[in-house]
Amino acid sequence: MRFLATLLLPALLLYPPLRAQETALPPAIKARVTEASFEVVVLRPDPAKDPVSYEKELPWDLVPFNIRNDRYISIGTAFAISKTELVTAHHVFQPVHASMGYQTCYIRDAKQNVWEVDQILALDEQRDVIKFTVKGRTFDRWLELRPGFQVNETVFTVGNAYGEGLVIRPGEVIGTLPEPLNGAWNLLKSSAGVNPGNSGGPLVDPQGRVVGLVQGKKDNICYSLPIEELKTVKVNTAAFFNKMSFAFALFPENSKAIDRAFNLPLPRPYTELRKDLAARESVFYTQSMDSLFNSLGAELFPGSEASEAAIGDIPTSGDPEVIFRDKTTKTWSFSGLEYKSNELPKNGRLRYAQANGVYLFRLRRPDGVNLGDLLAKPKLSMDLLLKGAQVTRTVGGQDIRVTSFGDPYQVKPHIDRFARPWQQAIWFTPYDDGTVITYTTLIPSGVVMAVKFVDSSALMPWLYDMSKFLDYTYVPYSGKLSDWVEYLQHRDQLPAALRDMAFSFKEGKFLHLQALWAKLDLDSSHVDLSPKAFLILNMGFSRQGQEVAWDLRRVSIAEDEEDNYFVVLKHIHPTPGMPENDQKQWKEIAKQRHPYTQRTFEEDGASRIAAVHPAFLKPGTAPVEGPDLFTLYLARVGKVDDKEMQTRIQAMLRAITPAGAGPALPVVQAKAPAPAPSAGTH
Repeated sequence: MRFLATLLLPALLLYPPLRAQETALPPAIKARVTEASFEVVVLRPDPAKDPVSYEKELPWDLVPFNIRNDRYISIGTAFAISKTELVTAHHVFQPVHASMGYQTCYIRDAKQNVWEVDQILALDEQRDVIKFTVKGRTFDRWLELRPGFQVNETVFTVGNAYGEGLVIRPGEVIGTLPEPLNGAWNLLKSSAGVNPGNSGGPLVDPQGRVVGLVQGKKDNICYSLPIEELKTVKVNTAAFFNKMSFAFALFPENSKAIDRAFNLPLPRPYTELRKDLAARESVFYTQSMDSLFNSLGAELFPGSEASEAAIGDIPTSGDPEVIFRDKTTKTWSFSGLEYKSNELPKNGRLRYAQANGVYLFRLRRPDGVNLGDLLAKPKLSMDLLLKGAQVTRTVGGQDIRVTSFGDPYQVKPHIDRFARPWQQAIWFTPYDDGTVITYTTLIPSGVVMAVKFVDSSALMPWLYDMSKFLDYTYVPYSGKLSDWVEYLQHRDQLPAALRDMAFSFKEGKFLHLQALWAKLDLDSSHVDLSPKAFLILNMGFSRQGQEVAWDLRRVSIAEDEEDNYFVVLKHIHPTPGMPENDQKQWKEIAKQRHPYTQRTFEEDGASRIAAVHPAFLKPGTAPVEGPDLFTLYLARVGKVDDKEMQTRIQAMLRAITPAGAGPALPVVQAKAPAPAPSAGTH
């Protein structure tokens, strides 16, 4: 199992030879130890019920016979200590606590008989012990617990090696190591061999008495909990204690260590304990992460001078980006993610990049796909994504491409702190007990998706983290003019700031657009109004008094297949905390220096001209003292006469005017809301 791989790695060492009489247990003792020891297993998902589709049949014939015909997956070892009780390491059960695919655990004997876990009698997370019963089985043989040990004495590990049954391996006690959290007790060190699956098994002496419970391996040393500590575990109590560190992907250097400590009453059925534990863990994680965000206060974007550069920046990217904090300078910036691009059938395209373990996708819908269906039918969006991004499942050593995850098992709406609507969808992949989390939002050309692949046991914390991740995600709104016509038919899926946007377009005739501060009344003399002309609105930030607002910072229209375009930019008055270059640039713009001279210049094979827009200047206030400056930049392919360029920019300045009072802009708060008190806490 993948969740044990980091704890127990294959042991291939050849240990120094032991004395002949100590290299194996006597047959009678071996039989008793074996009969009292069991594999811990979970039920393998039924391949016939797999919702996932693949590009070809899975090569099950390449999988070893014993694995492909086993209805169960081995995850550890347990042993009987009385007529009804068994023990194992708590971490063997732990991945099952919050698993979607594995609802409970079972034990299996050497004859392949299986019994389901019933009651949990005792649990000590810190000592890594769980004591339990199983349904319909008592034990005629169990192992005696022997307190104490001696360095250099012979011991044997008994455990499930690689999921291939119980194996007994010899070694010697070589010393102790303080437990890592507080050094409250010593772990037993031995040279006895262990492999993935040995966790929770007994460490026995030559008489078959248990001197320790196997818990892990590091540097070819087996670590076990001594029996003295096993006997201190409280009965009728599930004691959870761990020191947990909480951090967020976009500023991992700011972590918060918190003691998680609570008790739950026992005995109780394992299925019932799982539900109670899941609820406790969810509340604890949410409160702890809320506490982390609140403790950072003004350090978070858009608080403090560290945010000033990002607030002043005008985003130009046509792809999703993240607002991140530089680990060295501690300042916030827009990312410049490296995107890859794959073509999809019928003129579709998928662009994707990775940001701190989260994949960001921009999907241009293929011809014939209705924009609204990308949300109404989440399977459609995911299937298109899988056409452009390779996701595989390894079977028999071959990577087989996934073509569909089927329908999501959960779909629900989400609104981020910029008042942008997203659709959360979760897919379950039984073959690896995994989940795929997606957050999808409409843009004119298709959708933007944030995607995370996680084990189902990690679903709860990642749902929290993904929702926070969206609060630091930049989304461009771009598409052909024909795309915008369809996009605006889904106003309930637009960001609140753009929901009242006015848009009227007639091919080759006119375009009337009003969004926030911008009002455009264009005809064919201003720009080629083809349905394929490309409009992009870049949202960024501006200031409203002492508040930071989510605002339109850039409007651009480019003609189809030509590098003819214009751009309107909103520049905000720099604060003293903004970079020196921003301060200098503001003064250059206010003084209408190059390129804002309304004089034509040539660059990269195009004629260009720019101006400070006079209609947006505040009357009676010098431009350099105003709160904002708006500029218009115009480019035409080839060498164009200066007089023609000046005529064009003057016409554009008349066609682009302030929109007047618009909808209230979303105010961006740095701190997360204070966590609400939960039931049972004080």
